[in-house]
Amino acid sequence: MKSLLFTLALGLGLSAYAGTYVTPSTTAEPDTAACAKNTKFYKIYLKSKNYVDAYTFWKRVYDECPAQSKSLYIQGAEIYTWQIDNAKTPEDKKKAFEGLMDMYNSRIKYFGDDEETGEDYILGSMISDQLKYYPNEVDYVKMYDRLKPVIDKRGAKTDPLTLYYFTYSSMLRSSLDQSFKAQYVKDQTFVDKLYAEAKATAEAEGNTSRAEAIASYQATSLQAFAASGAASCDVMESIYGPQIKEKNTDKTFLKETIALFQSVGCTESPSYYAASEAMFNLEPSSSAALGVARKALADKNYTKAEEYYKKAIDLSTDADEKGEANYALAVMYYDRHSYGTSRQYCNAAMAAKPGFGAPMLLIASMYASTASSIYPDDPVKQRVVYCLVVDKAARAKAIDPSVTAQANKLIGTYSAAYPAKEDIFMHPDLQEGQSFTVGGWIGETTTIRVR
Repeated sequence: MKSLLFTLALGLGLSAYAGTYVTPSTTAEPDTAACAKNTKFYKIYLKSKNYVDAYTFWKRVYDECPAQSKSLYIQGAEIYTWQIDNAKTPEDKKKAFEGLMDMYNSRIKYFGDDEETGEDYILGSMISDQLKYYPNEVDYVKMYDRLKPVIDKRGAKTDPLTLYYFTYSSMLRSSLDQSFKAQYVKDQTFVDKLYAEAKATAEAEGNTSRAEAIASYQATSLQAFAASGAASCDVMESIYGPQIKEKNTDKTFLKETIALFQSVGCTESPSYYAASEAMFNLEPSSSAALGVARKALADKNYTKAEEYYKKAIDLSTDADEKGEANYALAVMYYDRHSYGTSRQYCNAAMAAKPGFGAPMLLIASMYASTASSIYPDDPVKQRVVYCLVVDKAARAKAIDPSVTAQANKLIGTYSAAYPAKEDIFMHPDLQEGQSFTVGGWIGETTTIRVR
């Protein structure tokens, strides 16, 4: 009841103030006293979510004292958003939306130089509202042209959402104009570099939440790039192939090119190999070593491939990279039937990259492939080995859901090949449910199951 009475009294008091409002001055100088009073009034209305009356007072302050404070614009966006969401007619909605857009432009005029929430940040909010309310009316060419000089000026300090909108507008522009596709690739490369720099700065400052936000925007941007068609390996090859020959001593260019080819999955491209080898010769690094190793593997030069995969492992500080390199070595040895060495690299891959299921599936495949050689004269024990194969496949999908389909295929195949009950019955040293240690190079224990 006290709360209700307070609200009623507040409303009556403000109604009285509304009738005695001082008209904005017509002089060049703003009437700051009137603006101060009306700021108090609109904030009180905002507090009670009375957006209709809040707008009356807010608009007078906005018209008279547009440079008063950033909060004027933050609260104005709240009011306009309410008007748009609660508009009774399309005309009312459009009018409120246009007011919101004008307000963003005014904020840029008076507070665009703010270091933390300046023009880049304001444009990000402005574009978000354009896409939210009238997505079909957005002109992506104009968006691109407006964002580019801002990003060129702000660099890695640009708001990460605005960086995303820049690459988004570049992507859509390239979809309308195929001749713009090369520029889109360059824009994406440029923005990826800015994201990396901004993320490194945030991490150095201990700002984990900002670093994670930047990484999220970057990942979304790269996903769009990969899905755009502009990032096809043929396009990448045509754009970067000639440049790599000309810039094979430019470390910065080579690093950026290698990272871009990796991000879009073009690690089998000749230009990726060429950039990697050139970079490794200039400055040995894990990413460059991986490129050289992949090229050697494609050429079936296993000695060179192994050499450079090992160099990549030694040089890398990235768990995923180490895991992938060890797994590549495991696959190489598996293909050459060196199963013991292959398993060593599988275990190293999983140790480096926890939750990596592919190496566990490879181990399962090796066990299945060698069951007959371990027990050449005992087909029942050969089938018991399949229990261990299923164990490994089940473990693989438990630690890595992405391999579930492959794991289920192995489980279905080899569980159907378990020994039959009558097979076990005729084998005195075997019993269903009993532990069984597989001999030979495997040396692991499983539980005997029957089909």
